[in-house]
Amino acid sequence: MKIIVLGAGYGSLAFLKSLSAQVRRSCQICLISDSPLHYFSVLLHEVLAGVDGHYTLELNQILPSEIELVQDRVVEIQEGHVVGELGTYAYNYLIVGLGFARESFGVLGVEEYTHGLTNYAGAQASHQALLHAIKVFDQARPFNVVVCGGGLSGVELVGALSDTLPRLCAPKTYQLTCVEAMPSILPMFTPKLVQRGIAYLQKKGIKLELGAKILECQSGKVLVEQGQERREILADFLVWTCGVRGNAVIQKSSLFKSLHSRVEVNGFLEPMDLSEEGVFVLGDCALLKSPEGKFYPPSAQLASQMGTYLGTHFAQILEHKRPTTPFVFTSKGLVCSLGAHYAIGHVGGFNISGKWCIWVKKYIEWCWKRNIVT
Repeated sequence: MKIIVLGAGYGSLAFLKSLSAQVRRSCQICLISDSPLHYFSVLLHEVLAGVDGHYTLELNQILPSEIELVQDRVVEIQEGHVVGELGTYAYNYLIVGLGFARESFGVLGVEEYTHGLTNYAGAQASHQALLHAIKVFDQARPFNVVVCGGGLSGVELVGALSDTLPRLCAPKTYQLTCVEAMPSILPMFTPKLVQRGIAYLQKKGIKLELGAKILECQSGKVLVEQGQERREILADFLVWTCGVRGNAVIQKSSLFKSLHSRVEVNGFLEPMDLSEEGVFVLGDCALLKSPEGKFYPPSAQLASQMGTYLGTHFAQILEHKRPTTPFVFTSKGLVCSLGAHYAIGHVGGFNISGKWCIWVKKYIEWCWKRNIVT
């Protein structure tokens, strides 16, 4: 029995770690990844900003011994097999956990003029591009760093940059700006908590351009519409964090019906519009509705719980039995760092903020590392 797992992100690793020893011994299991590393995608903002830390783990060191690792880039998924750049791989069961790509929403210039946070190598390359941009900047005015998007990724990035830019730019001056189309940032938190975050960011000198719809990204600037006025915001280094979509492989694969490279799945994580059995989709490539009928936003927490659910019940699935209960997502809270010394969050039914909240976030990250290493 051949089980193929695509992608080495949170969902895929949680699935592999949750498989019983019997399943691992009785099946041929192959993980296909374009990188030999698992990287912590929730910390890519620190990689781009140049925060010192450990952000990757060698897959060969954390995978169960029975799992075969194949390094290849997936090109297309077809019925019964996966097409990669280096080979074609047949499967009896397929778990798709290919992760995300950034969403441009049709805004011109995003691909040409902005940097992103889609993978570890890309975040490293963006950091090097930032260093180069600072080095060659020779104007009398401040060096302008602009982050497009006031969601979790964008705010964590401006927070991290506010810590590192004083060192990276010295002795040059700089201006750090976050542009957000909505009237406020971080819509996942209560207004009171958001106001604490805004006050902290502004205290650190970060300019928040709120209610500013981005019309186009150009070389050295962003064109926005704010109120009834169109204007330009200077951007010597421009980062796009306005949204994500599923991996492009999903849209390229005629096997699936998808929306923004995401596949709608049922409560058992099976594609809704797929007659083929034995295919499951996890994490950022999956669209799963909550009991209220809304799609869950993609997150590492959701992907991990999906993987754990599927791996725990996979012995039943191999016997052609559905799990007795469908997947249910249980939010364990959310913490947003605003640099190394302040965070806001919602954990255990309580709103939290302050310097000590950073340690809550670090504990959550430590728990994930411990779970995948052991």
